[in-house]
Amino acid sequence: MEAINGVTFEDWGAACGNLAQGMSEEEVCQVLGIELPVWQKTNEAWGGKLGDLAAEDMEVMTTYSGFFTNPKVGKFAGAGAQTPSLDELLAKFPDYDSYLKVSIHQTVASEHGVDPTAIIESYGLNLQNWGQLNMHYSDWYHAYIQNGSEGWGERHNEMEALRKKWETLFREQYKNDAVDLGGDIDF
Repeated sequence: MEAINGVTFEDWGAACGNLAQGMSEEEVCQVLGIELPVWQKTNEAWGGKLGDLAAEDMEVMTTYSGFFTNPKVGKFAGAGAQTPSLDELLAKFPDYDSYLKVSIHQTVASEHGVDPTAIIESYGLNLQNWGQLNMHYSDWYHAYIQNGSEGWGERHNEMEALRKKWETLFREQYKNDAVDLGGDIDF
């Protein structure tokens, strides 16, 4: 695959992933060693070419979406130190159970009036990191369950047991913090 304006597909995808995680266009240009107008033309050209590439091979879309899960590749491998790599996040959340704990905590707490962002921040995450973990574990879950394959029912039940474990814990934790937005309305 040929580069466009000296920017490879990998570096373009990583640039897009880093932009989605809060890196500025100026920082992207600095990492790529190009000026902003060149980046804008390059981004537009790669965006147009992506559809053609995907029409030839859908694996290209899997590769491209991977840059949003882990944008620390190619020229961006060491860029933007404030954004951890997927490997760094997985060191803190190494399995689906640890990810599910945060997810269920966030859901149950928000049902009780707690800001869901505050929950993920209490685990040392921000929205970008949380998005990285969501993409990773969503892909992992679907690959693991393989709906309709032999043994998928047992794998599904295993995942449901994990979900119920965390849901029970957090519902108990928040049971006295019920939110009743309509309690003072008489009909």
